[in-house]
Amino acid sequence: MNDRDVLIDRVHDVRGAPVSAAPIGTLDRGQTLWAVTAHGQEPLTLLPFTDALDVALTWAGESGGSIYLRDQPTAEPRVYNAAW
Repeated sequence: MNDRDVLIDRVHDVRGAPVSAAPIGTLDRGQTLWAVTAHGQEPLTLLPFTDALDVALTWAGESGGSIYLRDQPTAEPRVYNAAW
């Protein structure tokens, strides 16, 4: 990642607790909180994922960067691919 890139990070599960190592498939994506961060932008915490993605798309379009996703706390961010 570089200064132009945007990160979408899963930060809280459906109960509002910090995320665990539970696979994302066991949670309802619509109730999971996501943090969107980018250099020069005020970090946002949003739900559902599609709202976080909308912000990330806007910021990446403005900066010319890529969107990265981290849905597990111990995982390395990976380039977001809408086909997943």
